[in-house]
Amino acid sequence: MVSVVYKSLSSLSPIELKYQYNKDEELASEMIEYSEGYLLHHIDGLKDFQDLAVNKNSCFVLTSAIDLDLIFKKENQLSPNKINSTIVLQPRNSYIYFAEHIPSSNTFQLQLTSASNFFIEPINTISGEIELLVNNKYVQVDENYPFTVRLNEKPLDPESIHRQRFETFYERGFISFKTKTNQGYRYLAFNNDNILRAVGVVFNDSVVNDYIFKCISVTNSNSPGGFIPHNNWVTYYFDIESQTQNKTLTINKDIQKVPTNLLLDFSIENATGKATSNVNIANLKTQITPAGGPAPIENSYDKQVITKN
Repeated sequence: MVSVVYKSLSSLSPIELKYQYNKDEELASEMIEYSEGYLLHHIDGLKDFQDLAVNKNSCFVLTSAIDLDLIFKKENQLSPNKINSTIVLQPRNSYIYFAEHIPSSNTFQLQLTSASNFFIEPINTISGEIELLVNNKYVQVDENYPFTVRLNEKPLDPESIHRQRFETFYERGFISFKTKTNQGYRYLAFNNDNILRAVGVVFNDSVVNDYIFKCISVTNSNSPGGFIPHNNWVTYYFDIESQTQNKTLTINKDIQKVPTNLLLDFSIENATGKATSNVNIANLKTQITPAGGPAPIENSYDKQVITKN
């Protein structure tokens, strides 16, 4: 006779499922805690699942018909200060002036007709610390006041590297650059002599030197990076009359976001021993719906023109 063991809900440990194919593609889930002390990982894609079975130390879960991207957490849009990107800088209250490097004086000034491309190289994506390069040269701040911003082919030594590093703040197309000087932290800003220096200061509502720039992306730095799940269906031609494309792989239609049943499985042994387990996901694409009828895929196309000699 099997013995029955009674335990409190608080003694139960939640199982965390992970999907790792190319990297750790994070599942869309959240940790839920009840007042009784019960914890669980709620996975969005398993809501209203159809069936569950355990066989040979493996657990199989059949989902409802869902979009594949419901399983995975949507990756955040990457702002220009978080990835390698190229930008153009413009004062936030101007529509005609741009920041450009002037080789004769090795300074940055506001120009009407042209602009310098600033290449952002992230150093610490959490703090937003970066380095800036223009024409493959490092953007650096002078050691002493008035802290003019210049270009240098060589990087600074470790003890002076703070003059080459900038802490950035980016939001909705606007960006600022904070750096450490021998008089404390300052922001890059255009001084009243139209030269870029680390003299930007704002006291509450009093703007001494406005250090906020419009950040115009040259590269598509706002594209989502990493894993983007797709489960598109494609149809091909089958024209009995002309048969022009019948033997080719020419796609007639690309149908996106088709709800599909998915089969998830994971090792129970790993889940019980480590409280975590990698999950496999099988795409059960079929032309038959879960209700037993044909999949509602419409494959019409314009008739091919038949020419005769």
